[in-house]
Amino acid sequence: MKQQKADRRSQRTYRLVNAAFAELVVEKPYDEILVQDILDRAGIGRTTFYAHYFDKEDVLNTIVEQELELLTRQIAHAAARQRVVPSLELFEHAYHSENQQFRALMRSRASEFLWEALQAALCRAIEPALCAFCTERRSPPIPLPVVSQYLAGAFLTLLKWWVEASQPYPPEQMETIFQQLALPGVWAMLKEK
Repeated sequence: MKQQKADRRSQRTYRLVNAAFAELVVEKPYDEILVQDILDRAGIGRTTFYAHYFDKEDVLNTIVEQELELLTRQIAHAAARQRVVPSLELFEHAYHSENQQFRALMRSRASEFLWEALQAALCRAIEPALCAFCTERRSPPIPLPVVSQYLAGAFLTLLKWWVEASQPYPPEQMETIFQQLALPGVWAMLKEK
């Protein structure tokens, strides 16, 4: 019983700290955020904070890891459905209001680590999907790792713009835009003999 109570308290602390951090990175640059700012916003004490985190970098890493875990599952789900780029799933993830944390990270200077990890995860999913289209043909004229980097980079650039512009279009329209901009050239290249 005591362990369950402690777990609930820990989960509450993580939620409070993560929410406070997400709010703060929207308000000011990551480098200017102090642990004291997080404590004040979360309404917790220093001892409680340090029982769960080492420093603000640990808070950032925890949030990024949580987001990457969610996004990696969505990427894997899309790959299982033989979609080369899970653009709709990722646009929807960024769009929904419960993902304030994700949008806050994307708008902050702290986003670099998230972008790099997300680009790597996308490339790992895109390349095998591209290989599936090339199995009956000879090697494509452009190496697939290059194509994977291109597609992941194009998608993430568009996603970042969309979030920074306060999502002026719905996720479905953004997916269509991405598909029309990025994929025709890739499909044409893969069909070359």
